[in-house]
Amino acid sequence: MQTKTVRYAAKPEALDYFRREGLDRYFSVEAEYALSAYDAIDPANKVPYPPDVDDLVRLHRLIRERRVLTVLEFGVGFSTIVMADALAKNKADHEADFLAEGIRCLYPFSLFSVDADANWIGIVQKNAKCMGGGVNFLHSAVHIGTFHDRLCHYYDALPDVMPDFIYLDGPAGDQVVGHVDGSSFAGNMERTVMSADLLRLEPTLTPGTFILVDGRVNNARFLRNNFQREWKMLRDDEADITTFELCEPPLGVHNRRRLKFQGLIGLRA
Repeated sequence: MQTKTVRYAAKPEALDYFRREGLDRYFSVEAEYALSAYDAIDPANKVPYPPDVDDLVRLHRLIRERRVLTVLEFGVGFSTIVMADALAKNKADHEADFLAEGIRCLYPFSLFSVDADANWIGIVQKNAKCMGGGVNFLHSAVHIGTFHDRLCHYYDALPDVMPDFIYLDGPAGDQVVGHVDGSSFAGNMERTVMSADLLRLEPTLTPGTFILVDGRVNNARFLRNNFQREWKMLRDDEADITTFELCEPPLGVHNRRRLKFQGLIGLRA
């Protein structure tokens, strides 16, 4: 297979933030990586993508600026380490206010990551130095399915949590088991991933919930077309991300208190 060597060039401002926050102690961002002809590090999903500093800094900043309490991550990786660092800093800076204001949150300052590959979970667990007790991993298979007769896929199990920040970056298409009427994800590399887990979770999410979809443009459009609530969607083509924010009035005193703590009390669609 033909390959080409690339070096991911971060924006200077993002690199400054990355180093200022001490994130460079977790992994190097200077290495070069060999991409296949499909512009993927490894179509077989055995070699990690290189750390994209711009993407990682964006995640870290959002979690810090929004005073995020509980993160649900689909697909482990460098992002797991960076988000865990941001949550640990949120705890150090805001736990006293969190306790004093009586915020209702079952798993404050915690990250829950689900992945279909036990090997990747093991690698992240082994190499992360900031985890402590704030990161929880769940290994789950992914099966093909439908949503209103539309082809998609679901993890067999998800963490039983109420996140205020969701990062969608998994699974890979080759991790999806099964077929529907002869169609599959694992057997057709041209078919885009189509996670529907968030459509199942949507009715129970609370105002202020923020979703970041990394790449996966077709999947983001699928979510937009099937979400039923008042989401504010933004697409950033340059960064190749899509974000959704649940901009509804507070549900009651507990949701209002949490939104106030996070600086989101004025949220509207």
